[in-house]
Order: sequence, then C-alpha cells, then structure tokens
Amino acid sequence: MVTSCGPEEGRRDRIVKLPDPDRVVKFNADWYEIATEFGLFAADRSFLVALSPAIDPVFDQAREEAHDWEDPVWWQSMWGLVELADDWDLAGQGAASGILGSGYGHPGFSMSAVDGSVFIVGTVWQDSIGTVVLPKPYRSPTLRGLAHRNMGSRTAAEEEDLIAFLNREHCG
Repeated sequence: MVTSCGPEEGRRDRIVKLPDPDRVVKFNADWYEIATEFGLFAADRSFLVALSPAIDPVFDQAREEAHDWEDPVWWQSMWGLVELADDWDLAGQGAASGILGSGYGHPGFSMSAVDGSVFIVGTVWQDSIGTVVLPKPYRSPTLRGLAHRNMGSRTAAEEEDLIAFLNREHCG
C-alpha cells in the first residue's frame, strides 16, 4: 500500500531501468542507502519483513486442501524479524529465493523498522525496479484511510494491529 501514497505524504522512490545490466547492484545500493538514511535498522541491524505463508509449500498445500480456504487466516501475511547479513543481496539471490521477489532482478517485498517508523517496499514496475520509502507511515492519510476501511473485516490480530496503528501519534 506504500505505493498508493504520494510524495506529499513523504514517499520517496529510487528507480533502476529493467534493461540496465547493473540493475541488481544499483537496486541493492539504493535500498541500503535509503534503509540507512531513513532508519530501517535497529542497533543490531534487525528489521521486519512481511512474509506470505504461501512461500511454505506444505502450508500452501494445506490451504488448498482445506474446506475453509477462503478464511482470511489462510491468507494473512506476517512480519518476520530478520537481521541484515554481511553478504546480503536483496534484488539478486533474495528475489530469486521467492521470499523477496519473483526472480533474480525482480524484487518484491515490504519491510518495516521494528518500531514502525518507516516502511520500505521493493517492487517491479512496467519498465523498472524500485525502492519506495515512506517515513512515519502512521501519519499517511492514505494508509490511515485504508486502516479505517479495513476495520471490521480482518482477523482479531489484524484488528488489534489496525487499532494500534490508528492510535499512534500522527500530528506534527
């Protein structure tokens, strides 16, 4: 949803054209610069990555075989606490793994600082790949409106998260 926010909400983008043979290196450098500048990392280099349970083939199969596969709990993404490794490669091996994208050079992920102070998204556009950052997402009218619209239609855990998000300081 960060990509639905505009520059007036604090959104900033870094773009690398898909045909660029150095796109993975450039994307990774842009991501690290943005992540550092906007405070993604905790002191121990930890941060949160949104994970889909569908990356687990056993979970995916169980969901497909369930009689209640439409239940939102089967589709709920979760935040995983990770630590940046010394040999990280988001847009290359990370994207190729299917966890941080859809293939080598095609990143697709959402990240948050542990304290929720910044969201960072990696995405593929029609002709480019990019890093999108939204500092202080709890101040975003777009995200706050989305949170309000989702109230009453989510799991209990998600409802609690929405309430916490909406109650966070959003002025000044």
